[in-house]
Amino acid sequence: MNRWRHPNPLSSRETNGGEGSEQQTMISAHPTREIERISELRRYCVLDTPPEDPFDDLTKLAAYVCETPIALVSLVDAERVWFKSKVGLAASEVQRIDGFCSSAVLKESLLIVPDAAADERLAAHPFLTFQPRVRFYAGAPLTTPRGLCIGTLCVIDTVPRRINEEQTEALERLARAVVRQLEQRRAVKNYEEAQRTLQELQARTETRVKQRTEQLALTNASLQRLSGQLIRAQDDERRRIARDLHDSTGQVLAALSVNISRLQRKAGAADAAGFEECRGLIDSAIAEVRNLSYLLHPPLMDEVGLASAVAEYARGVEKRSGVSVTVEVSREVGRLDGEREIALFRIIQESLGNILRHSGSPTASVKVFCAENDIVLEISDQGRGLPGSSGEALHFGVGIRSMQERLRQFGGSLQIESDGSGTNVRAVLPRESSVGLASVQTS
Repeated sequence: MNRWRHPNPLSSRETNGGEGSEQQTMISAHPTREIERISELRRYCVLDTPPEDPFDDLTKLAAYVCETPIALVSLVDAERVWFKSKVGLAASEVQRIDGFCSSAVLKESLLIVPDAAADERLAAHPFLTFQPRVRFYAGAPLTTPRGLCIGTLCVIDTVPRRINEEQTEALERLARAVVRQLEQRRAVKNYEEAQRTLQELQARTETRVKQRTEQLALTNASLQRLSGQLIRAQDDERRRIARDLHDSTGQVLAALSVNISRLQRKAGAADAAGFEECRGLIDSAIAEVRNLSYLLHPPLMDEVGLASAVAEYARGVEKRSGVSVTVEVSREVGRLDGEREIALFRIIQESLGNILRHSGSPTASVKVFCAENDIVLEISDQGRGLPGSSGEALHFGVGIRSMQERLRQFGGSLQIESDGSGTNVRAVLPRESSVGLASVQTS
């Protein structure tokens, strides 16, 4: 970088067009204003930046309009004057010395020096005694929208001269254009910095979201495994209790019934009615134990599969409630693995239970069929529909959420359609494992 330094900086007074007005231009003048001005300059982040065409174009235009060999966009820093754009001068900055650009900045208005050598206050200035040997100077202040002058657009000649009113006005207009270019440059820079900040924030946010998503996926997978283990543990416990009821309690009640029958034969006619009542109670208890055992885990499921277990369960529902239940299980369904069969059975069990408790429907239908690689279960009724089904959001209880969770273990889906004319529950279960989140669709 070309720098011009002088060993003995000078302090002087400048003249405005030789009209006799004087302006004290000591650098130390108005220290508070000077601090604000330097701060304003540095907010533009333009010092020591490479040349830019928009500024060079304005500088060349100023030199052309004013017919001078030298033109500068000078920015007055604390201890130097740096040239953002220059025509006819090699140096990129000079030491800040009172006079010319430094005085113009403090004067904050157009400064014209027709002949510097004729002014005793500038006669010893380094610009006169050393290159470029300035004789004529005209500088228009670069005043920012905040009212602070940060530099000048100046034209210089090596011979005394004057500029006319049109040239003076053009120089001031070009100075304002330089300020607008600085403002635009700062706005673009601020925008780019905001964009970079936004992109960095977005990248951090995306990284954080990705991390949280991965954590939630791991947590969900863990909860899903736990849920599956709980469901299997629940089914195993139901199977065990059903077996105990059938093998232990049922056998005890059967033995008690045999003993009562034997005692009844030995007893007199007066005790016959009491024994008959006891036998009736025992038979009722045996029937209840068998029903509970079947509800906990249907024995036909393990022996002959889902179709027979559902048909037997439907007959029990009809017998206990009087609701007519039709069952259609396609032959294509065949045998499924035990967990899938028990999952479908529990969904049927829960759905028919809801129909009996809430629907008021005299009939119900259960269909199980194949659709490509899926098993489809449909349970429908002609009852009152689910609460909230008349144009409102459906609210699911524990039973429906349990159905959803069972399907979730296999990547299945649950769809519920309900209105005033009935409810249809549709469960889709892949034949092969495709573990994922089971969706619930309602309409």
